Amino acid sequence: MTKKEDQENKLEDKENRFEKEQPLRHPMAAVSVDGGRIKINKQVYRILINKADALDVEILRRKYDPYLDQYDFLVGDISSEHLRLKGFYKDIVQTAIDRKERAIADYLIEYCNPGSAYFVLELISPVHRYSGKSQEKNAFHRKRYNKQNKNNFKNNFKKRRVHKTNFKKKSVAVQKGHGRKHAFVIKKRKDSK
Repeated sequence: MTKKEDQENKLEDKENRFEKEQPLRHPMAAVSVDGGRIKINKQVYRILINKADALDVEILRRKYDPYLDQYDFLVGDISSEHLRLKGFYKDIVQTAIDRKERAIADYLIEYCNPGSAYFVLELISPVHRYSGKSQEKNAFHRKRYNKQNKNNFKNNFKKRRVHKTNFKKKSVAVQKGHGRKHAFVIKKRKDSK
């Protein structure tokens, strides 16, 4: 055998990891489509965008992780025959800006291949709830707590008088003129009572 044949055999022996079926690390999701809605694991989503028919039920069943149940929006993009899912929260949720609803467009522009197929799903019947009252209540408690802390910070230190140190004013000045340009004075105190 020649070197070329050996190299070709080695290349044939190596498997392409992307063509190989990836193992499942979670149970397969129960997915059903009904018109403009899709049900995934007892959660109902509305299909907002389905560019180039990117929404494939079988691929979604395999790739959907129960971890994604916490998000209000799901974005799925297909590149190199693989589905990538990313979750986003509503804008009212206190989280990082890149995980909010308004960052979906930026995500599609920056991280997805141009012209690739993608879909956007909005959660209609969430299991989790965000209540505005609890946020207002927390804001009230934060304000109250901050006021108390400000008062405590002001009174943390006791005011103490600084006592002036009295030196005896009897001193002798000795002047030295050694050196090129600098002259300095050394004052010595007399020890007399």
